[in-house]
Amino acid sequence: MIKIRELTQKDMEQAVQLKILCWTEELAGKAENTLSFSQELEMWVEWMNTANENNDIRLLIGAFENDKMLGVAFGSFAETFDISEKGIELNGLWVYPDKRSRGVSLMLVIYMLDFYLDKGMEKMVIYNHHYSPSNQFYHKFGAQVVKQQHQMNGKLLVDLFLTDILSMKSMMVHSLKKYR
Repeated sequence: MIKIRELTQKDMEQAVQLKILCWTEELAGKAENTLSFSQELEMWVEWMNTANENNDIRLLIGAFENDKMLGVAFGSFAETFDISEKGIELNGLWVYPDKRSRGVSLMLVIYMLDFYLDKGMEKMVIYNHHYSPSNQFYHKFGAQVVKQQHQMNGKLLVDLFLTDILSMKSMMVHSLKKYR
């Protein structure tokens, strides 16, 4: 049985390794795809531990089966230039390639949406590179690309998605039924 729980500091090493694995897979041939494990770990652990001083509520969760990590998702309040109020950002969603097609992403995002709905949030922003296969996932569940921007010195085209949390959650809950 798959369980969703908040990540501990100890889980962060594996979560960062997963992020690097997925980043490398998705960016292969599109842009520079080398990330430093130590730099990523330092950045994400600091991000995890500085929510209060940044007036943020950050959620770092993992999907686990028999204590094995299947995937992770990170969320926070959105920057006001993305959503002026009552908004969150999906800061990361990564699932091991051999654990995909089991509804893990759906379970992680639904958990996150419920968490932030309880805090009065209504909208979500997602930054995802344009050529990523996961763009289809966000489109399928109602997210709309509202603008694009170039990152990494113009080498990477990134789509900025916006979506309504309640409608996305409804579609995801319906879709998750096929995995139960």
